[in-house]
Amino acid sequence: MTALRRPHSVRPILLILLAFALGVAVGGLLPSSQAEHDPLFQPFWEAWDITQSRYIDAVAVEQLIEGALTGLVDSLGDEFSYYIRPEVYARDYNYSGEFTGIGVMVKTNDQGRIEVMEVVPASPAAAAGVLVGDIFHAVDGESVAGLTQDALSELVPGPRGTSVRVTFMRGDELLSFDIVRDVFVVPNVDYALHGDIAYIAMKEFHKLSRQQLEEALAAVDMPARAGLIFDVRGNPGGTIESAIDVASLFIEDDIVLQEVDRDGQTSQTHSNGGSASIHAPIVLLVDSQSASASELLAGALQDHERATIIGETTFGKGTVQTIQEIANGGAVRLTVRRYLTPLGRSIDKTGITPDILIEADDNSANDKQLAAAIAFLESLRG
Repeated sequence: MTALRRPHSVRPILLILLAFALGVAVGGLLPSSQAEHDPLFQPFWEAWDITQSRYIDAVAVEQLIEGALTGLVDSLGDEFSYYIRPEVYARDYNYSGEFTGIGVMVKTNDQGRIEVMEVVPASPAAAAGVLVGDIFHAVDGESVAGLTQDALSELVPGPRGTSVRVTFMRGDELLSFDIVRDVFVVPNVDYALHGDIAYIAMKEFHKLSRQQLEEALAAVDMPARAGLIFDVRGNPGGTIESAIDVASLFIEDDIVLQEVDRDGQTSQTHSNGGSASIHAPIVLLVDSQSASASELLAGALQDHERATIIGETTFGKGTVQTIQEIANGGAVRLTVRRYLTPLGRSIDKTGITPDILIEADDNSANDKQLAAAIAFLESLRG
């Protein structure tokens, strides 16, 4: 999996640590590896032995291994490279666009309680009658008072076909639902019409994004529209493959991005076909939270003059990460390449500068950036 999300080879060391973890876990034996006898590793084994034999409390081997894995990748000093614990990897690193659970989005309200912010259409929660504003009270009979959203998310999702009893507070009433977990698609694309201008917003880039965008373009009857506003404000990115797929709808048979590897070698990636053949002018809306895959798209559209970029300077993440699952069910996320726009511009730490800079006004009920996009497209009519 290649990720562009916001969140030197270490593989030999990582394999040694994994071998060590497996050896101790199954039999309390050290791995049969030359690393045992390498002087560079002697401080590690000494620290291990001291911790195991002298620390005041017993420590689980798994805890020490997780700490070693975390420290290994953290030592790179790269905020986008890190070790992912197995439970976190299983829960949070899904780029398919599909999820298994009950189908609600949550927030922590002003009282510190976890509240349903959105019920996914056609999800198990929707079928059961869960409503926006319901407050989580208990899961399988156990109170969730004081739990964080992360802790709650370890209790509610689960394998498809299994059941979970969730009790919600609705007003002054407690309501319990026995909900059978299932696969559902999280809404990712919204669309609307502003006169004869189409508006489409995308929340993130994943496996279904291109298909969802194509469906939205059909829904707004794009060939009949005088312009398109594509909104990736607040979009933190996703996979590089999805970003290329989406960019290819707008760029036909040309370079979408360049990538530079650790040896300084540069490669080019071209659009992969299936252009949407949009002939109306396009505006791409961005802001300071448009990151990674969103910036890849913005840079490609800007370099090829396929869209006018309006909004704020983007986040500035110009690196590519891979996520590699490892033996314990966790994963290592590592920065492996830097990417450039088609014309060779680096956006890392600097971002994409819009063609028309419009700062967001948090104190206004009006969307200044959207209004500017509409006004710009209307001005092109002459």
